[in-house]
Amino acid sequence: MTTSQSLYLKWRPAQFDGVVGQQHVVQTLLNALRAGRPSHAYLFAGPRGTGKTSVARLLAKALNCTNADAAQRPCGACPPCAAVAEGRFLDLIEIDAASNNSVEHVRDLRDKINFSPSIGRYKVYIIDEVHMLSDAAFNALLKTLEEPPPYAIFVLATTEAHKVPATVASRCQQHIFRRIALPEMVQRLKDITGAEGLVVEPAVLELVARQSTGSLRDAISLLDQLVASTEGALTLQQAQSVVGSANEQLLAALVQALADDRTAAGLDLINEAMDQGTDPRQFARQIVDYLRGVMLCKVGHAQGTAAQHASDTTATMQALAAHFDLAQLTAAMRAFDEAGRERRGGWLAQLPLELALLNWRSYAAGAHAHTHAPAALRPAAAAPKPAAAQPRVQPVIAAEPPSAVRAAVPEQAVAAAEVPEVSRHWPVVLQNCKALHHSMPALLEYCSPLRIDGDTLLLGVTTAFALQKLDTEEMRERLREAVLRASGHALKMRFVQSALHGAELPADVASDGVVAAAVKLGARARERGR
Repeated sequence: MTTSQSLYLKWRPAQFDGVVGQQHVVQTLLNALRAGRPSHAYLFAGPRGTGKTSVARLLAKALNCTNADAAQRPCGACPPCAAVAEGRFLDLIEIDAASNNSVEHVRDLRDKINFSPSIGRYKVYIIDEVHMLSDAAFNALLKTLEEPPPYAIFVLATTEAHKVPATVASRCQQHIFRRIALPEMVQRLKDITGAEGLVVEPAVLELVARQSTGSLRDAISLLDQLVASTEGALTLQQAQSVVGSANEQLLAALVQALADDRTAAGLDLINEAMDQGTDPRQFARQIVDYLRGVMLCKVGHAQGTAAQHASDTTATMQALAAHFDLAQLTAAMRAFDEAGRERRGGWLAQLPLELALLNWRSYAAGAHAHTHAPAALRPAAAAPKPAAAQPRVQPVIAAEPPSAVRAAVPEQAVAAAEVPEVSRHWPVVLQNCKALHHSMPALLEYCSPLRIDGDTLLLGVTTAFALQKLDTEEMRERLREAVLRASGHALKMRFVQSALHGAELPADVASDGVVAAAVKLGARARERGR
């Protein structure tokens, strides 16, 4: 009776030359093995599916291989090599730290390590996801790592090396596993499909490699799933249907709609993708990846795009790059990246994507207004000074520089000219703040721009709690950066609290047209000391 085996298990490398994309690690290990100087402890760190456990098993094979020629180890033919390959080698102990993370588990390991190997030269302990061990377990392991028996070798594998205590990492020989490059992964998938006799369109292999984001194990598992989902040849259309991804033509059309400022067409394309069964979060990631390719073309790094996309796709991206500036591409990528992270709105799957498109539209409209009418958002201090011959300028006003500057334009006119422009940029400011501070967007829901006074943006805050949190040096600086990104103006931030009860505002604030209108409606406001 024959048993089927998943592709990723079947094609796990049996020799060091079968390891893909980690030559820097393999060569170091081979040199040490041939010289007879293996380390007593190794730390393999890197993303999932990049070969950490596979290389650890190959190391166990090589250490216990009985082939007389050290350069031929592991030979794959001797009893220890065969036992390791079949998972029955008693001196290879694999431990999952995620489920064996207590100090008792490590103490049990420490007690058993005193027994000599059963059949091999070395006892090899592979501790996977070692960062999951508790602090007490790490402390218990530390003593063993300091003074291990001569026949014991530890291989610690982790996807989060920063969580491994420095005292542990410093006692290990550290190797960093890289994400598998796209061309190397596509070639490996070609080798597998050819050996298995599978008929697969070349574009499918590129799609699978791109979906796996550098994890060869994920790529082979996805290929296995796609092959099982169809009979006969596997086409790109079938693969996209299973994966839930959109085709390149739809992505190009959506980015072209962004470039042409055709919001309705963009919304239609998003809904078309959803109707085709595209996963919304996957679609958002595809849009970001496509925009990244356009950005690389924009900055003159087309070879970076060509390395990850087909030649016709790269040509389309180069053509689209002429329609954007870098600020627009950055804003679009941020908006759709946020949509890809959004977990809410499951009742209307395309909503985060539609909001991302509309946020981009708000940014584009604000950027266009700033480009063609830059004076609209210019600080009031930059306005022309009043003529000295004007008789209505009072001496007392001339003695106060801020008031003298604003005397050139009536207060109502200043408010009417500036506040709408600031408000137009406000959605983009909120979007920028999400990347700067996790709590800022929620706090800014209680905040709105009132006017620009000299080089200072005056903002009204409706709650004392929000004012207390916002009116700090850190928050003012982060908001200043967000406003700078959105509008191109470096402005200082000044907060005042709008409330039903409180002291009067300073005269220069109370005289503002917008604030005056709010006061007439019964609101009162007070300023928080800076």
